[in-house]
Amino acid sequence: HVIFGDVDTGTMKDAISFVLKANTLYDTPISLILNTTGGSTADGFALVDLISMSKIPVHTIGVGDIMSMGVLILSAGSKGRRTITRNATVMAHQFTNTIEGKFHEIESSYSSMVHLKNKFIQHFKRHSTMTDKQINDIVFGPTDRYLTPAECKKYGLVDEIIDELPSFLPQAEYSPKLKSSRRSRK
Repeated sequence: HVIFGDVDTGTMKDAISFVLKANTLYDTPISLILNTTGGSTADGFALVDLISMSKIPVHTIGVGDIMSMGVLILSAGSKGRRTITRNATVMAHQFTNTIEGKFHEIESSYSSMVHLKNKFIQHFKRHSTMTDKQINDIVFGPTDRYLTPAECKKYGLVDEIIDELPSFLPQAEYSPKLKSSRRSRK
């Protein structure tokens, strides 16, 4: 399954449907190819949770841009099956939110943001080799943090940098049907 575009309700619905359907039909690994600049944390965590619950291995492949919530999805793949291409651009940063309203609403929003930050920290503790200090520096630092594919591997966000599609990817059956063209000779 290919996820190109924002992490939003539509793209995550399609990806989650794919994971759920694959779990009922197959017993072989499935693949999610990611190229996203990120988006909704709620929608992204919905896919992360489904990947974690999958009974079959989920291979994540990062290509193009892997940013923001995309980094969490990429790293959530099955251990040993999280890959990235050499030319992928990876960017991690803290999430954003707008807080406005009455004081009690601001307090509630702040509490929700602290809870979300803890979810991010727990995710990276579970799906990477980063220390608490590295998580805070990379994910919650003051600016966007661009990582090379080699740094992603170093921090345990991916398992391998690839130059070709892995051999364990399911091979598509492709048998084109050629149109029969009869040319009349005169």
